[in-house]
Amino acid sequence: MGKDELKSPKVIQLNLQSTGRSHSSCCVCKKRDVKFITLTACARHNAFIDSEVLLLAGARCCSHHVNNDGNLCLDALQKLKDMNTGTETMFNKTGIASLIKEIRSIAKVNEKCRLDFDSSEGLSSSDYEILLGIGKEDFNDLVSHVKGIRDTKNRSVRTCIAILLVKLRTGMSNRLLSTIFNMEKTSIRRAIKAAREEMEVNFIPHYLGFQHISREKIIEEHTRPLAQELFGSTLYKPVILVIDGTYIYIQKSNNFQFQRKSYSMHKNRPLVKPMIIVSTSGYIVSVLGPYHANQKNNDANILIHNILTNMEDIKHWIKEDDVLIVDRGFRDAVDFLEDMGVKTEMPAFLKKGQKQHTVEEANSSRLVTKIRWVVESVNGRLKLWKYLQNVVPNTQIPYIGCYVRLVAALCNKYKVPISVGEHQDDQSLAAKMKFLATQRNNLQERVIREEGLHRNVKAWKKMDASKECVPNFPKLCEEELRNITVGVYQLKLAKSYTVEHLNDDGDYMITINDDISDILRVRIQSRHMTSKTYMLWIEYNHICIKSWYCQCKAGARVVGACAHISSVLWYLCFARHNSETVNGVQDWSQYLEDASQLPQLVDESDSDEMSPAEE
Repeated sequence: MGKDELKSPKVIQLNLQSTGRSHSSCCVCKKRDVKFITLTACARHNAFIDSEVLLLAGARCCSHHVNNDGNLCLDALQKLKDMNTGTETMFNKTGIASLIKEIRSIAKVNEKCRLDFDSSEGLSSSDYEILLGIGKEDFNDLVSHVKGIRDTKNRSVRTCIAILLVKLRTGMSNRLLSTIFNMEKTSIRRAIKAAREEMEVNFIPHYLGFQHISREKIIEEHTRPLAQELFGSTLYKPVILVIDGTYIYIQKSNNFQFQRKSYSMHKNRPLVKPMIIVSTSGYIVSVLGPYHANQKNNDANILIHNILTNMEDIKHWIKEDDVLIVDRGFRDAVDFLEDMGVKTEMPAFLKKGQKQHTVEEANSSRLVTKIRWVVESVNGRLKLWKYLQNVVPNTQIPYIGCYVRLVAALCNKYKVPISVGEHQDDQSLAAKMKFLATQRNNLQERVIREEGLHRNVKAWKKMDASKECVPNFPKLCEEELRNITVGVYQLKLAKSYTVEHLNDDGDYMITINDDISDILRVRIQSRHMTSKTYMLWIEYNHICIKSWYCQCKAGARVVGACAHISSVLWYLCFARHNSETVNGVQDWSQYLEDASQLPQLVDESDSDEMSPAEE
């Protein structure tokens, strides 16, 4: 193209509206004396496609008219559409050729694009939530943290970050991602690497790790009042953390030494173990590891290793009299923590030969599980990113820790707390639980003392589990049942127990004794073992439930009730009066074959019919 052609005069007039000639006013709202930004060529051409108004080179606008992706926002585009400049635009040959070339380039890119994360209108916020795990505005904020990635001819910065998040959220392979994003597999691999390294430097450290947040902020903003009331001090508020390991499954390895170290005898498969440390609201303080999975890397040894190696300066962050809530897998670390001055709260153990927890053990364990459940819920939230739930290829083992930390940081930044409670309500609940924890189970003592309650089978008459059985049993609402169970988990299991025991194969045996009018005895099937059933007793009157006792491990507690008792209460007090509530638990067995169901064989030798005689 010659020099004269480049400087050819603008003599071609087209019936196109244009704006942006002035550099002292906004091309959208015409305001003056404000801070402007100069629109890029890509933004100007996208605006022309959307509004049919041509923005001239050098056009400037107010900063609030521009999205995070550099294009004009919807309101600005609408103002351009409503604009009537009343002028036609002059071009030279070069300008027309350049405009056609740019529009063609945009058309080619849009033709190739199958998932468009660059356009503000391409995907809805719900689409972002499904594909990435975070909404559109949250993704815009995430991209604003990016400093070290640049646009390339194959993908933009936004697409680069989106590729990584789509992989984590859906668990798709790189081959499938290359099809979805219409890119070469090598380009997908490079984009994931760039996004991972960027997130590890400029995003994760701001929202995860002991050094990203102070003790005071954890205490004031991320500790549920119920936890402080149950395990805190009357003199000051300690940090209360809940700790547990999670599992990321990996492939078998041809390296036998590594295979032995990564094989979990507990799960009977190879895996690695990140250690999750959360506050009582579900805020993830840190993710340490991952670790091997053999016996030397049990939860207790991992926690001791965290502290002795001072990972993330944990020894200076955790102070004396802080409280760590753990499960029974940390039992070998309790003495180590107590030597540091750190208090531990852990569910009680059954001693050798002991079949059931004492009332005191069961009650204290319920106080612990009332707070500890949050870490299980956090682990479940992390596994919503399917990459962490699937079997991870061994080639990706070096990056598992980064991926878990990235998902944890995303949850901290963009997800709501898992466990919250109003201060006054939590105070009342804690006072109730602490009082109940000091009480004895009078019904248990009565069952043990009075032989007729436990052993005299003939005195107990079986009743049909229908609306008419036990007519004087109190009728309660779900809120009243939650006050008895001190939680919702047991009531969630109640429907499944009830459906099983009301079907033809179920064994929901409710019995009463004419000589003992205020006690109900029920035999209920264990949900874990077919051969195991439990006997339970409920003391009641026509107004309320007075006491309960079950033979299961936790059945003696009075701080709430076990799932077996809860299911009977839920059915007799509530569900049988609302028949539609029992429905909804699907039995998928009808779609499968059962090898235990065999046709009855007939012994033909006992048949009266004689075989025809041979002539």
